[in-house]
Amino acid sequence: MSPDSVTQRYGRLAARLGISTHLHSLRHYSATELIAAGVDIRTVAGRLGHAGGGSTTLRTYTAFVEEADQRAAAALATRRPRPVIRPRFGV
Repeated sequence: MSPDSVTQRYGRLAARLGISTHLHSLRHYSATELIAAGVDIRTVAGRLGHAGGGSTTLRTYTAFVEEADQRAAAALATRRPRPVIRPRFGV
């Protein structure tokens, strides 16, 4: 099967479904979802055919993942030091 025919078939399917997308968007989706699921960058890069330890993958094929950002913020919140509040007497 020719790569162009796959692209064309995907385009026709998307048009029939009323979705504005391109076949290449699946690479972005795949990389983003795998990273959000905790798959290590080297594995994701390998699946996409990237060399260089994953820098291209991180730079190009991942989008901001709000859920992952919220987990990161929650993790930091549990690690921050809490202030010690001492009662003041004789003021």
